[in-house]
Amino acid sequence: MAPAAVTEDVPNGTPAQEPVKAMCTCTCKCTETNRVNGHDETKPQDAPEHKKDETSQTDEKRDSDTEDSATDDKDKPPEDQTMKCEFKHLDRRYDEKDEHYFTERKTEIEKPAQKDWWRLYAFCLVKHYDHRGEHDNTRLYVNPQPLRQLLRDVIGDYPSDPIDVDDVQIEAPYHALFHYRKELQVEGVKRFTDDQESLQHFNLLMDWINNHFESEIAAYEKCISGEIRAISYDNAWTLLPPDTIVHCKILDQDRAYRVRRYYDEYDEHANLVGMTLSCRYIDFDGENVGTLKSHLTFRKYTGVVQLSELDIVPLHLHEDADGIRKTLLARGRKWEKHLGQHYVQYNGIAVIKKEMQGYARFGVNGRVMIDCATFHRLAADHSFVVKKLPSSRPKAPSLSSIKFTSETKEYEPLTDEQAMLTNATVRGYSFTIKRFLEFFVDKLEPIQWNTSCFDGLVLDPTIKKTVQALVSNHTRERPGFDDIVKGKGQGLVCVLHGPPGVGKTLTAECVAEYVQRPLYMVSSGDLGCVSSELDAQLTQIMDMTATWRAVLLIDEADIFLEQRALHDLHRNAMVSVFLRVLEYYTGILFLTTNRVTTFDEAFKSRIHIPIRYTDLSFESKLQIWKNFCGMVPGGVDIDERGLERLAEHDLNGRQIKNAVKAAESLASFEGVKLDLARLLQVTKIQSVFEKDLSSVAGVDYTAPGGRVRDADRRNMFL
Repeated sequence: MAPAAVTEDVPNGTPAQEPVKAMCTCTCKCTETNRVNGHDETKPQDAPEHKKDETSQTDEKRDSDTEDSATDDKDKPPEDQTMKCEFKHLDRRYDEKDEHYFTERKTEIEKPAQKDWWRLYAFCLVKHYDHRGEHDNTRLYVNPQPLRQLLRDVIGDYPSDPIDVDDVQIEAPYHALFHYRKELQVEGVKRFTDDQESLQHFNLLMDWINNHFESEIAAYEKCISGEIRAISYDNAWTLLPPDTIVHCKILDQDRAYRVRRYYDEYDEHANLVGMTLSCRYIDFDGENVGTLKSHLTFRKYTGVVQLSELDIVPLHLHEDADGIRKTLLARGRKWEKHLGQHYVQYNGIAVIKKEMQGYARFGVNGRVMIDCATFHRLAADHSFVVKKLPSSRPKAPSLSSIKFTSETKEYEPLTDEQAMLTNATVRGYSFTIKRFLEFFVDKLEPIQWNTSCFDGLVLDPTIKKTVQALVSNHTRERPGFDDIVKGKGQGLVCVLHGPPGVGKTLTAECVAEYVQRPLYMVSSGDLGCVSSELDAQLTQIMDMTATWRAVLLIDEADIFLEQRALHDLHRNAMVSVFLRVLEYYTGILFLTTNRVTTFDEAFKSRIHIPIRYTDLSFESKLQIWKNFCGMVPGGVDIDERGLERLAEHDLNGRQIKNAVKAAESLASFEGVKLDLARLLQVTKIQSVFEKDLSSVAGVDYTAPGGRVRDADRRNMFL
């Protein structure tokens, strides 16, 4: 049985797989073919030797003539002699001068006098031996030039055994001849119709191929005929000629790969575990669309197994080939549309390759930036470079543009087959979990922007209009006022100061929605408390936000804004780092703080828009109640008077949002529409909690109607 795989690279001196020993010795009429298994092999004739002149001659003339004759015969080119239409069994060995020579296979090995005598035979099956005299591999030598050219034209650069037209040596197990036997048959008959000698050689070769692969051909034809779509592991390689597209599941995704070669895979104990398929698929490295290598393991199995039960199957033999092609093509076209930078919505599992093996999985529910170029630049451990696809036309129309930078790049549209071979993931950054990841293409969705949220923002109309004007102007990318030193002072810095829950964070969120840009939210704790760590983190974050033209919000930035002290060198270093990075930032930055009175003097001149927030007035709270109640699915059963009663409670904006959310959950649980009673129920609980927080005497945990405890025990929870 022929081996199921071939060796990917067989360097000199490296043992190859043991071939099937099938040789034949034929007469010039090619009428007989004898299979040899190594035990009943017919002993071949000795190598041709030159007859000695046995006529009487003088000693001097005999010596001189014999020496000249031997030299002439040894160097005489085989092309001057008639080529025999035969298969010859030979050994290729090394002599004492470390030069290789060919000899017929026999017990007594003698080095022949003529070096290239073996070229007189159309085909030679040659056992190669290394310098130690150990068997290395077996090869089929093809000597007729017309057949060499035929093999080169039909088989070409077979991945594991490319054809050299000047020296055709096909290494056992000769899988190239099996995979291209039908093409050889068609082309050979057409090419050698008027060349009887070449046709004779060709027929001999085809007879040998059909005899050598008799059982494999029968198993292959039976499998693909549709009668029994099943095959044994030993014959599975017959389904995998070069460039076969195979289907498998990777990370629960349908994938298609183009197989280039295959070879046996062994475990640490040298036990055969299966075949490794060296494949290609199409990916994007941030610059080019091209091919990447991948290795799939085709596990060894016993018996004859149906193709539907195999993990890896040639796509054209899959039981749902048409359905899978449609799925792969649709996903490939979607993948193609997400080349470059794209800000999208993602809900699902995202992955990243581990250092050793496998993938780490993350649940992502939010907005992500698809950007492979920045992924490679800032997540260099996961970078790669594709082999660029050859261009099929001089210039193609733009297929994808980079949305969030001033640069655009054109990518040539993929063919349907190329689209099916694309990766199932694209690379980018998750703003919710702050990581570079790979996102599944079928989970990408366009963002539904809430551009009206800025109108609902409870803020002084004059301040709101100023913010809109500055932000809109900054995002238009038109030449404007610049610093004396180029690159400095091109950002827009807004400081939002005031008590908690009055809309500072919401302002930044509404600005991002209004200009339809990403919002990158980070707290001072995320940036680290060491100056060197702060420098690295802040530089990378501002690099990303500037690249994506995102709105950056640094929440609770007090530690970076406070006045520097003479003896606090650690905090002074952090403030200095923040000032330096801020000076060269080119994007939109919002800073929120509760302690504006402690600002460092250097920050005051770097602020473009300082916005002061006060406690919410009755009118502001009423509007906030209306806004959040209007977001409840199914609406609410509350009139204007009820909303006014709610606005009388001393709650900030965040507390109002939490109250509406809790009351909506309560109403949903009870199966009724949200009404005033349930909102008042929740606000009462919130008011009690606020009263407890502000209590100076401590919290009284005495049960209603219970015995009043003494003061010490009553206040034990202070």
